[in-house]
Amino acid sequence: MKVKPWTWGVFLGIATVAALAQMQGQGPQIRYAELSGSGNLKGTAVILTWPSGDHEVFLRLEGLRPSSGVYVNHIHSNAAGNARCQAQNGDKLIGLANLQPDDKGVALAYTRLPASVKYPEGETYVNVHANTPNPVGASIACGQVEEAK
Repeated sequence: MKVKPWTWGVFLGIATVAALAQMQGQGPQIRYAELSGSGNLKGTAVILTWPSGDHEVFLRLEGLRPSSGVYVNHIHSNAAGNARCQAQNGDKLIGLANLQPDDKGVALAYTRLPASVKYPEGETYVNVHANTPNPVGASIACGQVEEAK
């Protein structure tokens, strides 16, 4: 999958419309995570929770090995409400659409989750997993989810 330049415009447009709607009291709750990992891995996840309860998750990660297959990623939480990237203590998962890097090592994913999938209370993080030696390997990039102000 080759990332087209217009993709950034789409992401920016969605974020702008969501922010304007939120200011008018009609928009989504906006959360985000700045992802980082070893080497040059960096990215962003934006999580929109709409008044209907539906969620949309947009994720971009760069620095992956070009055309290196599929990477599983999740939103992690735990019963104590204190899930932290550094501790890797989020044992409850909300699965997100897989990432698949293009020939430049950039991957984009979009996930729409229905209202029946409740966003967890407390601290959460977004975690991208290695795809070797297992399909869902160790964490390679992680970001603590924050509420947008």
